[in-house]
Amino acid sequence: MSGGWQVVQLGGSGGNILMNQPPIVEANVWLAYEGNEWTVDDGDGTYSVLYGLHWNVSDPDGTISQVGIDTDGDMVIDIALSSNSGAFSGVDHINMRGEVMSGFFAVPMENGLTFHRGETTSGCKWGMTRTLNFVAIDDDGAKAWSSVSMNAFDPHTSALLGMLYDDAYRAMEIELSMPGFFTQSDYDWIMGVGSSNCPGPALFTLTFDSGAVSSGDSDILGVLTLVSGAPTNLQGQDECSPMFVGLSLDGQYTGIPCGVFSVQFSGTDSANPTAGDTWTISEAGGNDACNPTNLCDGIYVDFFHDDGGGDSVSRRIYAP
Repeated sequence: MSGGWQVVQLGGSGGNILMNQPPIVEANVWLAYEGNEWTVDDGDGTYSVLYGLHWNVSDPDGTISQVGIDTDGDMVIDIALSSNSGAFSGVDHINMRGEVMSGFFAVPMENGLTFHRGETTSGCKWGMTRTLNFVAIDDDGAKAWSSVSMNAFDPHTSALLGMLYDDAYRAMEIELSMPGFFTQSDYDWIMGVGSSNCPGPALFTLTFDSGAVSSGDSDILGVLTLVSGAPTNLQGQDECSPMFVGLSLDGQYTGIPCGVFSVQFSGTDSANPTAGDTWTISEAGGNDACNPTNLCDGIYVDFFHDDGGGDSVSRRIYAP
């Protein structure tokens, strides 16, 4: 102290004020192998994805008081970890195939997601990643974290960062299997709704009339209608043209040989259909595919078409 002033040196060997150093955090995700099932049912209508994770934390000038994983981005620990270094959860999970998956970490499907939007001259692409934060707090209250990003849905090695260049058709598939998974604004954007600049995908409807099923062999079983969009080069699968047709028999969907049905197009150019064009699906060739004995309760169609941006899209549409 001299003349009311004190010389303060922060840190170093001659420092007279000690500063707390935050923890050091290292974290990694270990991607799983193909062929395994990595989804688990949470038992409350939601699902989680299993990830293999590794972490290592240390405190340069003290001890670690808390360490864990923040799964939803608020920097609050959601999954507590029992050691400063490790690679296993100590939990046995049962996947969707009933197999025991030991040592992995179950991350809620809806947590840690970021939706990425991309617009190019040829159209719009979207991607979704999942980010986990490994959080450590030392004995003086300092907090540090390390963030790792990965595929949002699929921990397989082939997925890499994953799903960064998907289109509206993939979004439709996910929304069908997991309604409400996307935010409405993100889903509207990729679907070309409202102020979005994205070209809307081709939208179809398919009807099935169970009341039309009779003992005859020429029943009209379904009508596929192009509601909007401009698909081109529509073609079927397994050499069925212009589409592959399957039936639901007592709730079980079953593929049917091509010759069992006829498909009649209502428009003028089947290669370039326009909104309102229909494809009427009827029994044909003397085949009574649906009748009061062989009761059909639904129908589906499989086909490909070009999406307008140079890619071929695979579609499956069900009714009812």
